[in-house]
Amino acid sequence: MSRKTITTATVAACFSVTAQSLIHQLVAQGTRIVGFGRPGDETRARELERRYPDLVQVLLGDLTDAAQCQQLVSKAEPLLGSAIDAHYHCCGVYSWNTWDQVSANEVTRLHQANFTTAWTLARPLLTAMKRSGGGSMMFISARDTRRSIGAGFGPYMASKLALNGLVESLAAEVGPDGIQVNAVLPTIIDTPVNRAALPQVDPAQWIDPAQLASLMIDLTRPGRPNLTGALIPVNGAMM
Repeated sequence: MSRKTITTATVAACFSVTAQSLIHQLVAQGTRIVGFGRPGDETRARELERRYPDLVQVLLGDLTDAAQCQQLVSKAEPLLGSAIDAHYHCCGVYSWNTWDQVSANEVTRLHQANFTTAWTLARPLLTAMKRSGGGSMMFISARDTRRSIGAGFGPYMASKLALNGLVESLAAEVGPDGIQVNAVLPTIIDTPVNRAALPQVDPAQWIDPAQLASLMIDLTRPGRPNLTGALIPVNGAMM
């Protein structure tokens, strides 16, 4: 990739808090963006497009379905001038469960959101990036995948550990094509959902989503050819 700025990008789970920070900061730099969201979010899609006219377009589809992911990327490419500089994957869900109590449906839900969406969307995106000469992909995992996992975090962390393996192995596969694949591993991100779920915890200890987005953008700028396959911890005051 010969360009020195992020001129085009895709953002998965584009209505999430971190994704909104990414979009706001990228648009401020003049980046054209295609956001990916779920079917049923037509109203929010149109609102996001109106907020950033001419720079943001939203496509809706099931990111756990390989055929729909292929269709989404095929639609996104011409909207971005047939070159995708960077992809930011903000998909993910969390729940606290012990292995002896978690339902099979919940394990499937965690795995689909945290891992399946990543590889089903990455495949057509990587094909597109190869055609245009390179690019960068950034995923969001979890800091505690790099330490001993406590009781109640197993099903969630298992899905994020699978994501870590995807990041490292994809980086090895597509490095020769000029594509970087990395992940940030934050502690708890300060979002309304997390504040409601953990009212007893001081959110001042958590990760500011705007700061996380800024870091993700910085790590995906062209000119970082040796940064790939990295799992990068991002700590707030909570260590």
